[in-house]
Amino acid sequence: MLEDLKKISEDFVKYYSNYKKISYEISSFERIFGGASRETYKVELSSKSTKEKLIYRRTQQSSLIETEQITEYLAFKAFEDSIVPVPRIHLIEEDEGVLGAPFIILEQLDGEAASPFQEKIYSPNEKALGMQFWTFLGEITKFDIKSSNLNQLIKHSKDPYWKQELDKWVKVIREDSIGVEPILEVGIRDLYRTPPNNNQEACLVHGDYRNGNFLFKGDTITGILDWEMAHIGDPLEDLSWALSPIWCWKEQSRPGYLIDRAQALEIWKKTSGLEIDPNSLSWWELFSCIKGLAIWISAGNEFITQKNNDPINLFSAWIPGDIHLEIILEKIEKRWKLL
Repeated sequence: MLEDLKKISEDFVKYYSNYKKISYEISSFERIFGGASRETYKVELSSKSTKEKLIYRRTQQSSLIETEQITEYLAFKAFEDSIVPVPRIHLIEEDEGVLGAPFIILEQLDGEAASPFQEKIYSPNEKALGMQFWTFLGEITKFDIKSSNLNQLIKHSKDPYWKQELDKWVKVIREDSIGVEPILEVGIRDLYRTPPNNNQEACLVHGDYRNGNFLFKGDTITGILDWEMAHIGDPLEDLSWALSPIWCWKEQSRPGYLIDRAQALEIWKKTSGLEIDPNSLSWWELFSCIKGLAIWISAGNEFITQKNNDPINLFSAWIPGDIHLEIILEKIEKRWKLL
């Protein structure tokens, strides 16, 4: 692993020096663990006249979530000068022959990312961070997808967005499961049987908007990260994912361990300009559980088959998977009472 890191760092600094026409030396080059779709490195370079702090993201040969890096690039570019804080992209390279894998280089923002499972990590700034978190999600929801290259993400399908997404994640479950999980199957049948209202205009969906996927410094969110699952879809998809109890398991009334649910929903509605149909939100919240389990099942498959033996895949298939099964039971019970 150390030899791999040494070669990756040497190849990178040589490439970037040639690209910038500046002779750089490596001040630091370290792997950021935790992501499951890109290898991510935190890089600091120096020359006689300048210093640069960069993030280097390489597409993995085998990853938990198969995504195209152009999606992430388009999302970052779309929000580059918006109220939603994102790092600036320096360049994208799709040719794996250049550095052994397709990659993106972007600026390194100040701040830190936290595990979504640490309930006290944002203290004492939960309120300030929470208001920003839900405001930014509202801004993403109302972003004009026709005013940028995001229209490249539109899939020309006759199926409504809910079915496109449900079909996609059920396919992952069918391909990667090593057994049958009855609770999961009940949830899937319930979603197909009682679809949500389909009267909202399409918007950009971040795809993994939650605590843990933003940088913060004190009481300020400095960057919204991990856009590789972005797509065009229903506004309630991101909302339900961010609300999921798995991101606030020990205090479920406070999504993301930030602010309480009712306040979060009011901020989102005010910013996005949208109303929330309770039945549709209930559907999307159950969908989030199915999507989550699909991801954890895929993680387990990656680890068991040794396609990717990163320990995060073992953890994901174990603890979050069990938690999501509990949430599915709870959501189904509430939905049946609601319906």
